[in-house]
Amino acid sequence: MAEVGESSGAKPSGEIWAKLVPSDSRFPDVEIRDLVLTQDTPQSQDIGSDESLVCSPIDKCEWCRITRNPDQSSATIQNKSSNAILVDGAAIQSEESTVIRSGSEIITGLEREGCLSYRFNVLLGPETCQKMLKISVDAEHAKCCICLNIWHDAVTIAPCFHNFCNGCFSEWLRRSQEKRSSVLCPQCRAVVQFVGRNHFLHNIADEILNADSSLRRSNEDTAVLDSYATVRSNLVIKSGKGLLGKRVRSAVQDEADSVELPCPQCSNQFGGFLCNRSTTHLQCQACGGMMPSRTNTSVPQHCIGCDRSFCGAYWHAQGVAQSASHHICSRDTFKPISERTISRIPTSAHENNRHEQEITMRCIAQMGRTLQDVIAEWMVIDCYEKLISFLLYWFRVSVSASHLPPDASKRENCWYGYSCRTQHHNEDHARKRNHVCRPTRGANV
Repeated sequence: MAEVGESSGAKPSGEIWAKLVPSDSRFPDVEIRDLVLTQDTPQSQDIGSDESLVCSPIDKCEWCRITRNPDQSSATIQNKSSNAILVDGAAIQSEESTVIRSGSEIITGLEREGCLSYRFNVLLGPETCQKMLKISVDAEHAKCCICLNIWHDAVTIAPCFHNFCNGCFSEWLRRSQEKRSSVLCPQCRAVVQFVGRNHFLHNIADEILNADSSLRRSNEDTAVLDSYATVRSNLVIKSGKGLLGKRVRSAVQDEADSVELPCPQCSNQFGGFLCNRSTTHLQCQACGGMMPSRTNTSVPQHCIGCDRSFCGAYWHAQGVAQSASHHICSRDTFKPISERTISRIPTSAHENNRHEQEITMRCIAQMGRTLQDVIAEWMVIDCYEKLISFLLYWFRVSVSASHLPPDASKRENCWYGYSCRTQHHNEDHARKRNHVCRPTRGANV
């Protein structure tokens, strides 16, 4: 059974953060625990909650004090015996200290009878392991095979799952469609059926560039790439064999009917346009239907605010009736906010925190204004609920404390700010803390 490193008047809290493992298997491991001090603890001992006094299993005398360091992966050992001890081969005299890490060898005396040899091991908890976990990516594996530079606005193609710069692959796609019936992967020459932006790889590319600025392109180069980029949503690409990606079905559609229709312009000409064998298709983010990706038309196919593709405005412009389409696909989706009447705060505002929504409405009323007034003043682009939620956040951030309701102005900021997950399910927390603020947990403030 393992022994516990502790002091008189203190009792273990239950969390073991390190062990001393003896080389002699006849003796038990010494568990180093966080301690909870009691009223009987002698004040002169000055023992903290993250340190332990260790007793020898032979004579039960206290021979060292081990204190956990802030980095959670090392500790400081202090010799509390009257004799010197050995730590990694170095003699530590009485009351002297040194730093130890996992694997450090500790001998309780200098070659005298009854000395024990221990191996110090730090036991990392789940939170510490998560903080220490880092993924290393070789920069050579994060390069586009077309331009041979680190990905810029990375896109991933299927079924081969190779990755490229958005601008590079968009230009490859344009030229392939002009010359061939099928689009081939620039790296492995597999037939490309799908392409989409990869936000995960975008973050990895940013981390690599932050670590090595010499790999960063010039502003002129990135501007040229951005001008070429046409992949803004998930694209399904037809090949000469007639491959056409099926639309993604929503739960509502699955219940309504099971008939899947291709893009209407694949079989009929509308507005003077008919899809050919190599036309790239967009997938509507609401109804899942397909439509041709047309960069040579002014008809809206993407929401300016969230950049998702919706087919409503496009099919309306082509004169195609879409009576069974999702309500988001209606032509009103692309109506400018200035033409709308906004009477309520979207449920998605302030991360669905209804207490913050109520405070925002009270702020607006106290200033003698309406929600429509505030949105019209803060509006800079056309969008829908997501933009309204974004604008209301910055409206609240800019409001002075004097304009806040008295009970709201006295609240302390939540450490996790607008990204707090507790506010979604804990009413008391959502009410007592301000969540219209930036996260400060772990920030250097």
